[in-house]
Amino acid sequence: MDITDSKLFKHAYGCLAGVAVGDAMGMPSSLMTPCEIRSQIGRIEWFLPAPEGHYIHDGLAAGSTTDDTAQTLAVAQAVISDKGKVVPESVAREILAWAESIGALEEGALVLGPSSMRALSLLKKGVPAAEAGKFGETNGAPMRISPMGIINAGDPAGALDDTELCCLPTHGTSVAISGAAAVSCGIAKALACPESIEEIVDAAVRGAEQGATRGRVVAAPSIAKRIQWAVDLALAEDSEDAACEVLYDLVGTTVATTETVPIAFALFVLADGDPMKTAILAANLGGDCDTIGAIACSIAGAYSGITAFPDEAVQIVEEVNGLDLKGVTIELLKSRMDDA
Repeated sequence: MDITDSKLFKHAYGCLAGVAVGDAMGMPSSLMTPCEIRSQIGRIEWFLPAPEGHYIHDGLAAGSTTDDTAQTLAVAQAVISDKGKVVPESVAREILAWAESIGALEEGALVLGPSSMRALSLLKKGVPAAEAGKFGETNGAPMRISPMGIINAGDPAGALDDTELCCLPTHGTSVAISGAAAVSCGIAKALACPESIEEIVDAAVRGAEQGATRGRVVAAPSIAKRIQWAVDLALAEDSEDAACEVLYDLVGTTVATTETVPIAFALFVLADGDPMKTAILAANLGGDCDTIGAIACSIAGAYSGITAFPDEAVQIVEEVNGLDLKGVTIELLKSRMDDA
């Protein structure tokens, strides 16, 4: 059977499409407050260009993705190159090559988050991949972790182990691995086509609990407990707008992993697994909208599959950014079989 005819392919493709769509939808509103979004942009329901003078994304056209998608694809390329295995040195090489290709490490560049910037600078100086990420705690790890879920579809335990290896070069701390494992384990479960969204959240919670025991242990709130808290907060409100306001005010939408990951799962549940609805909620939420959108929509895409996206949405992000998400999905799934 052609791999593209399989249910696994359709859901894995949906996962990667979710990263790009959620990223591009949240790009213009990234780092803005809800009030700023409403006053400067209005309600976001489709791809828009960055507002003139945007702090980071000024000049980006509608449908443009950011480092969230680029780093996800760098991770995917590392896995493909190593025939389905996750090698920290390869992950470091691919992400560093991408960063240097766009000048992300140059003084004054605002592309990278603080953890990635520090770790990649160390990697460039020759610090080993297993050591460079010992201080990385922010959300760069969960934003690019979806390939770990894809190559471990149906196997959250395998996703956890590969997630730790993938995180080491830039985010080798317990809190970053916990957040990334929540996402990868949730995706691994989603790709097994579970009967309910609750099963995906449960897998994410277990992944977060187990991930918190990996890497260099740092003091941090429980991501596992915060995922369940965020979901409960969202579901307790009588409207999506009220739910989003509560999530923004109480859980937070900064670059902290302890905020980003719980918020992403809450939006996924609030949207009942619909990837486009998830992306729209994230884009209008305020804060780190592109990263929250990329994570939440990757989970929703894994759950609902590529057919849940309008064809035009996937076509736009692929054409605007020169992406071949379908091709990358095929190669990832083939590498998964190579490693079997």
